Amino acid sequence: MRALKRVEGINVVPLIDVVLVLLAIVLTISTFVASGAIKLDLPKAASAKETPPQKIEIAINENGSMFYNGKEMSQREVTQAIATLGSDSRVSVLGDKKAFFNDFIFILDQLKLQHIEKISIITKRES
Repeated sequence: MRALKRVEGINVVPLIDVVLVLLAIVLTISTFVASGAIKLDLPKAASAKETPPQKIEIAINENGSMFYNGKEMSQREVTQAIATLGSDSRVSVLGDKKAFFNDFIFILDQLKLQHIEKISIITKRES
């Protein structure tokens, strides 16, 4: 009678192969999800409205005059116009380098009171 071979260890090579294949699958899927490469065909509704976020420009010149989308307004009118904006609005603030800092802070304060977080401060690149 022959004696059976004694098993002295577990062969882990197939286990490692399976784990590497699973890792490759997870990494491949996660890159598609992160980059938004998975195309979705969303359902349609007749009542759906497309509301693009508003783009607003508020400018302050060296005399302290304020312009809301190119139209000159007083501080009170600018405050009223900002009050009508939603919190998802995008606002660009342009200030002359000789403008008063107090006017600039006034605009930022009014935007923060409306919970507007998407604020861009426009500058000119030095050449």
